[in-house]
Amino acid sequence: MNKEKKEHILVDKFFFHMFGIKDLDYLILKGHILTEHSLNFFIEKTSIEKINFDKIKFSYSNKIEIAKTLGLFKANPKIYEELKLLNKLRNSIAHKLKYDEKLFSDFIKGFKPYKDYFQSDSFKNTSINKDIFKENENGEMPEEGKLNISMLYISTICMKIFSEGIKLEKEK
Repeated sequence: MNKEKKEHILVDKFFFHMFGIKDLDYLILKGHILTEHSLNFFIEKTSIEKINFDKIKFSYSNKIEIAKTLGLFKANPKIYEELKLLNKLRNSIAHKLKYDEKLFSDFIKGFKPYKDYFQSDSFKNTSINKDIFKENENGEMPEEGKLNISMLYISTICMKIFSEGIKLEKEK
């Protein structure tokens, strides 16, 4: 199997796990796992030595710092804070059985720069419903909007990590 085909399998596997989730707590947990797989991919692609993640148990925070050392955030410094916030959100669920509303609000604010991209002409032929970006009269996002935007946001973060890993690997 050629290298490009293998990378597409990773992306396909990612999308299979992401879409169709109907619960925000579950999406945050699944998104955390998928961003961790993206970090693993990046670390494997850019490190000199092969790392056996089954044998060496790095925490999510450790992986963020390893990725930082390997250059992940040079081109995309914002991803560092996005991953840190996602980790805090996941931890809020692990310790309180419900995501922290304030942390979620802080996290979702990071989607704003991507919002314009998803509303651009590049996506006019997709089935992304523009209504998911609408807020109610109180400026609050409906639950379905929170879910869909979180899905797009986490997907975007993962795709940036994947593409940076591929790019840096080619530069080696």
